[in-house]
Amino acid sequence: MTIHRLSACSVKVQLSAEELRVFLPEDPKSPDTPQMLRMLSFLLAKAEAVSGIAFSEMPVTVELMTAQDGSLAAYFTIHEKISQAQNNRQRTIRIAARFTEPELLYECCELLQTERDSIRSSVLYRHKNQWILTVRLRHARAAAIRHILLEYGTPYRLSAINRARLSEYGECVAYQDAISQIADRKLRL
Repeated sequence: MTIHRLSACSVKVQLSAEELRVFLPEDPKSPDTPQMLRMLSFLLAKAEAVSGIAFSEMPVTVELMTAQDGSLAAYFTIHEKISQAQNNRQRTIRIAARFTEPELLYECCELLQTERDSIRSSVLYRHKNQWILTVRLRHARAAAIRHILLEYGTPYRLSAINRARLSEYGECVAYQDAISQIADRKLRL
């Protein structure tokens, strides 16, 4: 069993095929079987002990992914309290785009500089010979910024699993204010 902390609120637990057979000797037909629930409870406790994230005190989402070799990856992600999360959604949103050519990314960021008052943060990752720009912005100007991003790049879905993949397998090129750094050509792509 390997446990990797992916972020301040997310952990990946990897079980080999042999370890999975110890927990689930028979292939479960439903995720609600007692054996599956015991295994998830055990994995969650281990993830909390290793990572220091208080999973037992907050709502948690669990994503299970099996590989062809029979291994299992469990992603545990905590969530804010519902009322606080709803308020945040009303104020800000997150969008992302993927770029394969650096020149298009430079041009896009130069245009996005004109919208800098609406952009709260931006992060740039390099993953599989492409760049992924994630932007957190005010809801009011989201449509204009989305149009600019998609004019130069292609959409990138910011699901919990995609964010975990970026954190684990991608290289964070610019953690803060990526748009300004790219537009000012301070980053070499």
